[in-house]
Amino acid sequence: MRDRLVRLLYSFIFLLYVPVAIFNMWRQGANNPDYRSRWRERFGYVTLSKHRPYLIHCASVGEFIAAKPLISRLVEENTPIWVTCTTPTASDLIQSTFGEKIEHSYLPTDLPWVMKRFLNRVQPKLIVLMETEVWPNLIANAQKRSTPVALINARMSESSFRGYSKVKGIFAPTWSQLDLCAVQNENYGQRFEALGVLSSHIQVLGNLKFDVFIPPQVEKDIEAHKALLNERQIFIGGSTHQGEEEILLKAFTKLLKTKPKALLILAPRHKERFAEVAELIKTCQLECVTRTSGRPVTNSTQVLLVDCMGELLTWYGVSTIAFIGGSLIERGGHNPLEAMTFGVPLLSGRHVFNFEEVYAQLDQRQAIRWVSDENSLHDTLLGLLTAPETARTIGEQAKSLFALHRGATARTHAALHQCVGKK
Repeated sequence: MRDRLVRLLYSFIFLLYVPVAIFNMWRQGANNPDYRSRWRERFGYVTLSKHRPYLIHCASVGEFIAAKPLISRLVEENTPIWVTCTTPTASDLIQSTFGEKIEHSYLPTDLPWVMKRFLNRVQPKLIVLMETEVWPNLIANAQKRSTPVALINARMSESSFRGYSKVKGIFAPTWSQLDLCAVQNENYGQRFEALGVLSSHIQVLGNLKFDVFIPPQVEKDIEAHKALLNERQIFIGGSTHQGEEEILLKAFTKLLKTKPKALLILAPRHKERFAEVAELIKTCQLECVTRTSGRPVTNSTQVLLVDCMGELLTWYGVSTIAFIGGSLIERGGHNPLEAMTFGVPLLSGRHVFNFEEVYAQLDQRQAIRWVSDENSLHDTLLGLLTAPETARTIGEQAKSLFALHRGATARTHAALHQCVGKK
C-alpha cells in the first residue's frame, strides 16, 4: 500500500511537470521539427509491435553508441529489438544505423496510463534500461505483466548517490523491482545495493563503452582522410557544448602563430548548434570547411566543422590530439573511449563526473592532460605537438587501459538471456 502511495505522489509531481515539458518540446521544435511531428510517441501512441521484442532504452547518443555492439549481436541472432530514446539526435543515429532491422520510437512520458498504453502496444519480452535511467511507472507496469527489467552498464556517481539517497523512500520500491542490475564496477554495485537493489540481482559485468567496434568502412575512411590531409597536425574537439568551442577556437588561433599548418576539427554534440558554431568560426576569421558543403579540406583550411552525425569515431582516428567535450562546463564530460581506441592523446576539463572511473584510471596512468581555459589548452597543445614522443606515450597508456577492460558486451548479452529465462 505504501509503495502505491509513493508512486502516486511521484506521478502527481511528474504530471505537474508535463506542461513544462510540452512547452519545451514545442520551443525546440522551431529548430528541430522532430520534437513537434512525433509528439504522439511521447504519450505512448506507437505502432503495434510485430513481435515480442527486447525493448532497449538508449536515452541519448552516448548510450546508443555504448549499446550498439550489444544491439548488433542481438539483431544478428534474430532477436526482435525495439530501441527507444529521448532526443532527435539519438533517433537519427539509431535509424541510420539499423534502419528496418529494428523497431524504434521515443520513450513516452513516465505516467502510469501512458506507460500502460505504450507497453500494451509494444508487448516487450524484456525491458533494458541503461546506466542510471530508471522510470518508476515503466518498471511498475512491467512488474504487473511479469516482464523482466534489466539495468545494464549501470553506474552511480557519488553525487548521484547522494541525490538518490535523499529521495530513497520514493525510489526504493523501483530499485527493488529490477531483475538484473549489471554494474560497471564493485563501487557502483555497493551504491545500488544501498539504494535498494537486491544484492542477488547485482552483477559486475564491466563497461560496455570499452567495447567500441571499428567497422571496416570507418578504417578505410580514416586512411583516405589521412592521405588527403598530408600528415598535418590535427586537433579535434569532440562532442563540444556551448561555451567550449569559443575556448577551443581562441586557443587554436593562438597556436597557429607557432603551428601555422595545424588543423582544428570541431564536432559539436548537438546538431541544433551546427549553424551557431559555424557563425562562431566565421567571427574568428578562420578558413573553414563544413562536411555537408562537399568541399575538400585544402592546405589553406584551418577548421573543419563536422556538421553531421555519426562520424566522430572516424575523425578521432584521423587526429593527433583529442579534446573530449562537456568537460570545461558542468556537463559531466563525454565518452573518451572512442579516442582511446586509436591511442590518441587526450585533453579534458575537470568536469567529468559522468565517466569518473575511466578518467580516474587515465589520470592514475598519466594518460590524460587536464586543461581549464584557453591559455592552459594552448600551452598543453603546443607542448604535446612539439614533443611527439611524450604525446605518443600518453596515447599508448590510454590505449592499453582501453584494451584491459574489453568484454562487457559478451557478458551482458549472456546475462540478458538468463534474465529472460528466469521469468
